[in-house]
Amino acid sequence: MSKSKDRPLKYEQAVQELEAIIERIESGEIGLEESLGAYENGMKLITHCRAILATAERKIAELTVDEKGKLHAADDDDEAQDDDADDALDAEPENA
Repeated sequence: MSKSKDRPLKYEQAVQELEAIIERIESGEIGLEESLGAYENGMKLITHCRAILATAERKIAELTVDEKGKLHAADDDDEAQDDDADDALDAEPENA
C-alpha cells in the first residue's frame, strides 16, 4: 500500500489503487518482474479491503433498530432478553 503506516488507506483509496494496478497489468505497460511486484501489492490491498469490510459487517451486525427507529447495540437487546428469561425462571409456576 502506498500510504505511510501512520495513516492506513481508506477503503475507497485502496480500491482505486487496486484498480490502477489491474489496469497496468492488463494493459501490458509493465514487465513481468514489475507485474509480480504489482500483483503482490494488489494482494495486500485486497487483504486490507477485506479487513475493512469484515469490520464494517461486524459493526452492522452488532446494531439493531428499536421500535422507535433508534439504533443501539444488539448486546442491549440480548441483556434485556436475558433479564426477561431470568425473571420467567424466578416466577412461581401457576399450577404448583
